[in-house]
Amino acid sequence: MPEAPRPIPSDYNDAVFRHGTEASALDYSILRDEYRDVHPLVADRFAAAGAAPVLDMGCGPTILGGLLDARGVPWVGIDAARARLNKGHGPRVLGDARSLPFSGESFGGVAALYMLYHFEDPLAPIREAHRVLRPGGLFAACAPSRSDDPELAEYLPPRPPETFDSELAPALISTMFEVVRIDSWDMPLYRLPDRQAVWNYLVSRGTAAEVADDVAAKVITPLWLTKRGATVWGRKPG
Repeated sequence: MPEAPRPIPSDYNDAVFRHGTEASALDYSILRDEYRDVHPLVADRFAAAGAAPVLDMGCGPTILGGLLDARGVPWVGIDAARARLNKGHGPRVLGDARSLPFSGESFGGVAALYMLYHFEDPLAPIREAHRVLRPGGLFAACAPSRSDDPELAEYLPPRPPETFDSELAPALISTMFEVVRIDSWDMPLYRLPDRQAVWNYLVSRGTAAEVADDVAAKVITPLWLTKRGATVWGRKPG
């Protein structure tokens, strides 16, 4: 019988990063710092569409918020982890994306970046995003592909399916929104120069330290990793 999808545990508790390392997978990106992730693209698209204000669900240290500030787009962030909120700036609240503390049709845009896979039922926050969006408002969600990092697949134990990934995203989002755009990525974007970098990368992504030890001892470095995933855009009808 196929294994049931499961949510990814939250990366943070109220104190420290759960993996015990401050290393970030993004440390090994070959891209310029400001373009290492999807946030500038998302901020640009919200700004160009006049989608305001924006709600950033799972806002963390408010990376998207800072980019929206630079573009003159008002925003509010919400996150369930107090420690993450404390690293940010600007208007933000502690709360649950499954029960947003905002009135219906309050926002012109909602972002759910790298967070829907933390929910056993990702449709719950997607429904809430739909509720608080105005008719014609934009919803953006992103996640890696289930075939992300294919160069590491032979070294790692099989992972159970997750509740949300870039393959599932279009169908799930289309239950509430009209899917209007899919921005996919599939290219070698990370370079791990040595075994310590391999270990740091794996542990920062949630791999157990003992498994990371074993993999780092086997791989040949430098190792280039192919990153795969997508940002999926939906529009609320109306």
